[in-house]
Amino acid sequence: MIGLKKHRAFLERLRWTLRAQHVFGVSSLTVDKRGNVKSGSAAPKFILAMLGLAILLAVWFILYNNESPVICRSKANQVRLFYYFVIIETLVAIAFNVICTIRIAWPASQHSLAQCWAQLIAKVQEIQIMFQCSIESKRPFQLFWLWVAVLSAPYGFLLTFMVLTSKVLFVSQINHLILYGLRIYAYLSDTTVCASFGLFALLLRILIVEMRQLVRKTTINEQQLRSMIQLYRHILQIIESFCAVYGWVLILIFFEHFLILTDRSFFAIRMYRMPMGFSIQQVLSMMMTWVFPLALNDMLLVGACTATEKALQQFEQQLCEVGKMANIQNVECEQMITSFSLYVAEQKPKFRILKSINLSFNLIYASCGVIATYLTVFLQFDNGDSY
Repeated sequence: MIGLKKHRAFLERLRWTLRAQHVFGVSSLTVDKRGNVKSGSAAPKFILAMLGLAILLAVWFILYNNESPVICRSKANQVRLFYYFVIIETLVAIAFNVICTIRIAWPASQHSLAQCWAQLIAKVQEIQIMFQCSIESKRPFQLFWLWVAVLSAPYGFLLTFMVLTSKVLFVSQINHLILYGLRIYAYLSDTTVCASFGLFALLLRILIVEMRQLVRKTTINEQQLRSMIQLYRHILQIIESFCAVYGWVLILIFFEHFLILTDRSFFAIRMYRMPMGFSIQQVLSMMMTWVFPLALNDMLLVGACTATEKALQQFEQQLCEVGKMANIQNVECEQMITSFSLYVAEQKPKFRILKSINLSFNLIYASCGVIATYLTVFLQFDNGDSY
């Protein structure tokens, strides 16, 4: 009875999470009371139509109302090179948001995501029935909402307040407001994508941790060991499918974040070095509103994947130890345990996008190294004439 209540609570939390994804056009999935996950919501198509309409409206104001495109051109002489940075960042954010929405909302992608969520729900039910246990999933969903809320505040309020009250007012015409709104919406959409990916990883981790506790507390028979090994393989397949759907989307998001982090850091440091430039408070304000939210989002995503991968590795070791100690009479089961031991003997990255980039903290370290290298080169060859 308790397990049934928790399962219903899990489905209700998932349903609300999918609704949040609908708002930002990153999912068309729906889940019914029985746990059946289907794709077909019109939310991404509606969001794409609204994005297209907003872009056309902004272009109309530029062409027929003689407005300066993207940002106010009269302020360009005050910041010079940074003027072009802002234009590039805005266009990249809007273009990447449209591409990501199309990529995720593609029917084949949504079908794959629906299968991944359906398999996860099925595995949770299977474990609860087989071992007569209940799996608590409340914390990952709480982290998802906290993730979205904490990063929405800098984008939606702090950043907007900073832009509208800045001494160098870039947003002054109608097309500026439209494109700025699309840019903020793109950041919120990217945050929801990363939070959704992190949520799925953390739910898998909850399932793995529960299995590890069962292995420690109970005596595992031959049938249960076989089921656990099959569960491990299904988890790897789910992760591979999820990474395949989100691969290009995450690459675009990481590139966009890399571009903004480099541009904003360069501009803040360069203005701080000028005689009449930024104060340390202004530098920290720019870092907290632009750099910190993007860096925090990427670290949360990588942290969720790293935690799940670590739990998988510990689960592998436990299964190997149980397989060695178990008294196996079935030759087929013994061969399966041997092949499993040989497979996990070599540690392989689990969360790989495009089958080449590992979602680990090494990616964060490498990105920081590249950004530091670019900043060093730019600042060495900067003579101050560009501002």
